[in-house]
Amino acid sequence: MKLSCGKWCHIQELLANLKCPRCFSAKVKLCKEERDKNAKCQDCECEFQFDPDIGLGWE
Repeated sequence: MKLSCGKWCHIQELLANLKCPRCFSAKVKLCKEERDKNAKCQDCECEFQFDPDIGLGWE
């Protein structure tokens, strides 16, 4: 699948704005494995779900 420049920009924006919902730290690491809690804050060590809608149908 090839992504348009607009879709890539949207994905970059989602990742740039990724913050911990508990302490709002931007030091978040995403897990490689698919699981419910797929993100972990490096500061407070909480785990949470990162499941953004990347809008594959939007332009």
